Order: sequence, then structure tokens, then C-alpha cells
Amino acid sequence: MRRLPAIAVAVFVLAMAACSSGGDSSSASAVDTTSHAPVTLTITGEWTGEECAKWKEIFPAFTEQYPWATVNPICNVNDDKMIKLINAGNAPDVAQSFGVDNVGLFCNSGAWVDLNPYIQGGDGIDMSQFPDAALTYTVFNGEQCALPFMTDTFGLYYNTDMFKAQGLTEPPKTTDQLVEYAKKLTQFNSDGSIKVAGFVPDTRYYCCAMTPVNLSYMFNAKWLDDNGQAAFASDPQWAAAFQWQHDFIAEVYGNGDFKTGADKLNEFRAGAGNEWNAQQDLGTGRVAMTIDGEWRNAFVPSDLNYDTAPLPVAPGTESRYGGGSAGGTLLALPKGSPHPAEAWLLLKWLATDTATLVDVANRINNVPTTQASLTSPDLDLPPQFQTFIDVFKNPNSGWAPTTAIGLELQDAIGQFAQDWETGTTTDLQGGLQKAQDDTNNALAQAQI
Repeated sequence: MRRLPAIAVAVFVLAMAACSSGGDSSSASAVDTTSHAPVTLTITGEWTGEECAKWKEIFPAFTEQYPWATVNPICNVNDDKMIKLINAGNAPDVAQSFGVDNVGLFCNSGAWVDLNPYIQGGDGIDMSQFPDAALTYTVFNGEQCALPFMTDTFGLYYNTDMFKAQGLTEPPKTTDQLVEYAKKLTQFNSDGSIKVAGFVPDTRYYCCAMTPVNLSYMFNAKWLDDNGQAAFASDPQWAAAFQWQHDFIAEVYGNGDFKTGADKLNEFRAGAGNEWNAQQDLGTGRVAMTIDGEWRNAFVPSDLNYDTAPLPVAPGTESRYGGGSAGGTLLALPKGSPHPAEAWLLLKWLATDTATLVDVANRINNVPTTQASLTSPDLDLPPQFQTFIDVFKNPNSGWAPTTAIGLELQDAIGQFAQDWETGTTTDLQGGLQKAQDDTNNALAQAQI
């Protein structure tokens, strides 16, 4: 999920006025599917390698349903490339994106059209088939600019052999318990360095572990206040979250001293295994517990005894236990789509066809995104995967809010997190205030 460079966004917004008129909401008319001239629908996607090959295999089923339609799937088209295609007047019929954080940006700028006229039209769909979590990252200012197609949810992975060795019989449910468990599970070498980390509470540890999005869920910290302004300083839960992280590092790894603990963690992180194969630290036994997405199940070594659980939550917020961060792959109708009415049929089919969603879930180990696919008996996934299905179905689950600045909403708080955990800054409230001010300035600029 890579943010668009600011210059690309600016060029895109200027170019939108010159785009072709195809793919706008006025094209939301029903298609005569019984008698239709042959048409080829192009869909771009970010899939690469083996996932690309698996993705391409699903489209013959669409042609079976609509014999007049042929699908031309093109892989390795990220959001930057997609914008260039739209600007050049070569928009695909359907765009698939991993850019969950940029929904508001693309919707606000007109890159993706509002799907509500299609949803409510003659070829429409019932939106209640999607869990509530899906609507937290596909809607912007009341406009349904995308539909979900598979999603990522996040939970706690833990080594059950290590748990048994310490007499631990269930996963930690609160952040306080997470600290207690980490202390019991951590092992040090004779020179004091970390041999096995109980848990690594560092935002720089792998792509998707202790991210601000996951941290915000664990502490129920609000991204925006009721007026749509950043709430990093005004919501005390952000300060509570970062103070917990600071104290965790000091207590578990520094014998009470933060700098000592941070230095040991930095050294430990430097030896982390490859994230995208079985050498990731959970698989090699370097870490006892870690936060990760549902896809980790596909990389875990077959001889590792492990289990999964929802994210621990802060004391006092136990009612939120069972939910978590949820946000994933998107389907959109780009401005300038050559065959918007027919493209909607493809988009709708991908988003709602149970057999297709179950097939893709089984192929790539992602969470399917409709109620029917989530409960399908045809899902063939390991038992540890159920945690991530349950997280997506939980009404408390969701993602960071969609805004006109896209991923930039997370930039300032992400930078503060790194400064805080490295000791570059020691002013907690001052740092949060700066992150809040910087983010509000970006939000204000987006309205100009």
C-alpha cells in the first residue's frame, strides 16, 4: 500500500477535467445481458508473480456467465501506474487496488466514480451482504467509491510450545497481559542480547505488526474528532498507547531503562528473517508472539505449533476484544472506463460471487468479503485462519478513516512513532501535538 507522491496527485487532479466522460455515474444503466455485442473488459491489478497467475485463472468463470464478455486482466499495475493510465485517457474498465488508505484521495479527486447509482440501479446489489468493517474503508463522504474484494485482518500469532513451557494456557486479551506474557517468554543470551523476543512493540518491526492502525485499535484511539480534525493530541488514548509502548520496552528488555531496551530491540530487529517466507521470526522461533495479517498462515512452517487470537486491547476496553484492524483489496470504476455499464457487471461479480470469493480465498489465503463467502463450507483454510474471519465479522473492526489526504493521514503520527521509540523525542504530548497540527494542515490544504 504505497501512497501517491504529492506531485502525481496534483497532476492527476488537474488532468481529471480533461478525462473522457466514460465511467461516470450517469452511465449507470442496466445491461441487456441476453443479447450483447462482444466486448473485452480490461481490469488492472497489483498482483504479481504467483498471485498474478492465480488471479488470472478466475475470469473464465465470468465469461461462462456472460459469453459475450472477455476479460483482459493486467497485473503489476499499482496506484501510480493506474493514475497515469487515467491521465493518458487509457483508463481500464475496472481497477483493482491495494491502496486501502487512498480511497478518500481517489474519491475526492474523481479518480474513482461513485458506485451508488450502480448499486441502486437495475443491476444493483444488496450492501448488507458485506460486513460493517468493509464500509469503513470503501466509503468517502457518503460516496461508495469502491467495493471490497478480499481483505486483510490482523491478529496475534503465538508459539504454543513456548506458551506451554511457561504454563500459559490462553492468549493475552489485554495489553497489560501482553506485557506480562512477553516477560515470561523472552529469553536473553549470556551477553544480555535478546535470544527470543516475547513480543516486539516496535512500529519498524516488519511491515504490519505494531503499526499505528493496529495500535489505535488496541487502545481505541481516535484518528479524527467529531469535527473531522486529527485527534492525536486531543484524544488521551494516543498518549496512553505510546506510554504503554515506552514502558513495555523499558520493563521487558531494558530492566527498567528505556534506552537499554530500545538498543537491544534495535539489535534484535537487525537480525529479523525474511518477512515473505518461512524464515520470518515466528517461523524460526526468534519471537514468541507477533501481530500479523491472515496471510502469515500461508508462510508458517508445517512443523511449527502455533495458534492465533484477536489483538489484545487496553484495560477498560475489553468489550472491543475480538475485533481488530481490517482493510484490504479494492475494486473501483475509474473515471474514463471505456465500458462502464459492462464493467459494473464484472466489478459486481468479483465483489459478490460466493464461489469466486471462496476460490480466491483458498488460492491466496486472504479473507473473503461477503457474509456468504465467510461462512461457506467450501473454504479450505487452516483452523488458525478462523480468527481472521471472525475479526472481519466483528462490528468493532475497521480501518483508519478515509480522508481526502489518503495515506498522508498516517504520515505525521507514523513519524512521531519512530522518533518516540528510538528516543529521538522524549516529549510525548508535544510530539503528539505536532503530529496533530501537521495532519490538520494537510487536511486543510486538501480543501483548497
